[in-house]
Amino acid sequence: MTGRQRAILHLLVEEYIRTQAPVPSARLAEGLGLSPALCRYELIALEEMGYLQKPHASAGRVPTRQGFRQYSLSLLPPKPLPQATQERLERALEGAREPEAFLVKMAVGLSGYPALLRLRPRRSPRVLQVHLSPLEGGTLAVFVLEGGRVKEARLPLALPAERLRQAEEALSGPFLALPEAPRGLEELFAHLSRALSAGLSLTYREGLSEALKEPEAKDRGFLERLVGLYEGEGEEVLTPPGRVDVRVGEVEGLSQVQAGFAKGEWLGELVLLGPMRMRYLEALSVAQGLTRVYTGQHAG
Repeated sequence: MTGRQRAILHLLVEEYIRTQAPVPSARLAEGLGLSPALCRYELIALEEMGYLQKPHASAGRVPTRQGFRQYSLSLLPPKPLPQATQERLERALEGAREPEAFLVKMAVGLSGYPALLRLRPRRSPRVLQVHLSPLEGGTLAVFVLEGGRVKEARLPLALPAERLRQAEEALSGPFLALPEAPRGLEELFAHLSRALSAGLSLTYREGLSEALKEPEAKDRGFLERLVGLYEGEGEEVLTPPGRVDVRVGEVEGLSQVQAGFAKGEWLGELVLLGPMRMRYLEALSVAQGLTRVYTGQHAG
C-alpha cells in the first residue's frame, strides 16, 4: 500500500465512523486535494486489495474488516490521555471505595462503550481444605485457601454422602493443583477444577446499555454476539502487561480494545467492546490511559 492509498483509506474509515454511511469518492478527493479521477483509481486499487467494498453500484464505499484492522493498528501505540485528565482520574480513583468497579465506570464514561475489567492472581494460592456437602440436585464445594480466603461453588452434580466423603479424603491439602481423581469421581473433580479456576478470577462489568446507542444495535444478531462477549468468562490468557491489542471482527461485526496490566498480586486487562465502526482513537487512549492510572504508571 502506498502512502497516498493509506491516507485515502484512513480518511474513509474516519468518515465512515463519523457518518455511519458509505463515503463518496468526491468527499475523499476534496479532503486530500486529489483529482476525482486519481481518487477513484486509488479506491479501485484498495477494493482489489480487500480494504474497501461498495454496498451498491452507485453508493460510496465502506471499510471491510481488513480496512478497519489496518486503520486501528496504525493508531498503536495509543496517544496518551492529557496530563490534566490523568491527574483528575488518579485523584478520583484514590478516593473510590471500590477502585476496580470505579475504574470500569470511568472506562464507560470516557469511551462510550461497554467495559470489562478482568483480574487473575499471578499465582494460584494453595488449597488447604475442600469441604463437600450435598444439595438438592447438586453439591456445595467450599475451598479453604491460604491467607484465610474461602471460595464457594455450587456444582451441578449430585452424589451420595459416602462418595463425597471419599472425595474429601482424596482432597486433603495443601495442594496447588487438584490431585488425581479416584476412580468413579472423575466428573466431580473436573467440576471442582473448573470451579476453583473460576473462583480465583474477578470480573467487573459496566455499560452494556451503551451498546443500544449504536446503529448496529438494530441487528438482533449483533446484540446477541456482544452480550455473549460481555457476559462470557473471556480467554484463559490475558493481554500481557503493558500491551494494547485491537481485535477486529474476530467475533462477527464486533471489535475489542484490550489493555493488559499488572498490579500487586494480580494480572489484569481492561476491555472495551463495540462495533467494527468503533472510535478506535479514543478507545485505545482510554484503555491504555486508565490502566496506567490504575497501576500508578502514568507520566507525572
